[in-house]
Amino acid sequence: MVNYQSLTGKEFVYGTQDCFTLVCDYYKLMGVLLPDFERPDDLETTSSIFLEQAEAYGFYEIDMAERRIGDVLIMRLMTRTPMHAAIYVGADKILHQRFNSLSAIEPFGRYYRQSVAAVYRYATGDVSR
Repeated sequence: MVNYQSLTGKEFVYGTQDCFTLVCDYYKLMGVLLPDFERPDDLETTSSIFLEQAEAYGFYEIDMAERRIGDVLIMRLMTRTPMHAAIYVGADKILHQRFNSLSAIEPFGRYYRQSVAAVYRYATGDVSR
């Protein structure tokens, strides 16, 4: 199991400490280095970067009912396209970095469930070890 506690309580800084940075930091704890990308200036006029690049980053889409620890949930939270990423950490909880908030573990409740556009697993399989 990945000890991700060090990733909580971080201040949001777009492009430096945002939801994708948190995903990269989580996978880095497992020895997986994900490439970063330049963030778009306007999230309302861009398409979902993760949905477009997931396969190139080594992820494949799975059914939400099959989710397990370490899977990445791509959500549409107050944007036109799904631009938010969270990590499923088990026990119906997610680790994520919301806009202008501290990174945190939150319940994977109804609001977040309804916002999920896709669930991705890293190609090496089970990252919960």
